[in-house]
Amino acid sequence: MTVSEALNWATQKLLEARVPEPQTDAEWLLAHVLGRGRTNLKFNRKEVLTDEQRRTYERLVSKRAQRVPLAYIIGEQPFCGLVLKVDERVMIPRQETEQLVELVSERLKKIGNEHLMVADIGTGSGAIGLALASRFERATVLGVDISDEALEVAEQNARRLGLTKRCVFLKGDLTEPLEAIFSVPVFDAVVANLPYVADSEWEKLEPEVRHYEPEIALRGGTDGLSVISRFVLRPIQLLLASHGFVALEVGAGQAPKVQNLLKKRGWKRVAILKDFAGIERFLFAQR
Repeated sequence: MTVSEALNWATQKLLEARVPEPQTDAEWLLAHVLGRGRTNLKFNRKEVLTDEQRRTYERLVSKRAQRVPLAYIIGEQPFCGLVLKVDERVMIPRQETEQLVELVSERLKKIGNEHLMVADIGTGSGAIGLALASRFERATVLGVDISDEALEVAEQNARRLGLTKRCVFLKGDLTEPLEAIFSVPVFDAVVANLPYVADSEWEKLEPEVRHYEPEIALRGGTDGLSVISRFVLRPIQLLLASHGFVALEVGAGQAPKVQNLLKKRGWKRVAILKDFAGIERFLFAQR
């Protein structure tokens, strides 16, 4: 079987399984098996796969045809210039969250403090916190998650990226571990990408999400806001320095409701920003 034949076979199999981008995924999987980049495949279409490569490729394509997420099959996901380890213990970092990191980075730069303190609530794979730590070389990041399994992945990613000295991961519900440790306001930013999928929306999601990604990282109750509402009720202002801010990612249509929740809790400046698709996705609040 040549590279060209393998790609044609895999694309057809994934097309039949209704995988959203069958050709792209076929290329990613073959590149992974061959240990090279996707673009390299175009210049070696007549190359013949070894028997072992063919068997491995067929096995991975079959998994993708069962709608196992591509990132879980490959075992990693690009995020903000980093390559993160991911598996079924954590949610796969999304493109929207990369934009959240960009927006948070812009605001942190304006603070003008090299020794930043940042909290990443609901850290999961550690994506947000590690991305910020990699951009701000003297920043200290504390990631919090309620899942032991997620924290294991986050710590593995920190080790892979050489960020263990500046990134600490704590187990706990929302900001509770930080409240127990810090008695004075020290954080420049508290960032949170919490579960926000409403129960009514869950069954409409792709099989990759419903069947494989951890529900605890995605489902937000009846209206999608159960976890976010609890987060807003925490004494976050006691953790933030005078110039500090809170940054949140929310679901489509949720931003105005979360803005009202924040204002009721005494946040004076609450801004809503849109993602690249034009959806009101991010909220920034200051004391």
